[in-house]
Amino acid sequence: MSTIRRFFNQSIVISRLKATSGRKRAFSATATVEGHIQSLDLKTKQILGILEERAWKAWFPVDSDIKEQDKLVDNNGIRYDVRELVKKEYGINQHLEVILEEQSA
Repeated sequence: MSTIRRFFNQSIVISRLKATSGRKRAFSATATVEGHIQSLDLKTKQILGILEERAWKAWFPVDSDIKEQDKLVDNNGIRYDVRELVKKEYGINQHLEVILEEQSA
């Protein structure tokens, strides 16, 4: 039986804010996970108040270590901020659904 994992066609790097020395903090890569990113539908973009061209939805394995405020980088070097995430832990298509906002250049 086919599941949602067949769509996970990108390697995404997860970066998280960590202490570097003393009180200094910086984002550093914590893991790479397979997933899928695509443009968010117009209605959801409007509800979230995100500029149209900068809103994305992504799907990852349900056990992925992604948290709100993490930063993700896709295969093309595009950087995203994690805005929201929801675990869908039921049925055969268990996954982590993530709302992303593309970082400004």
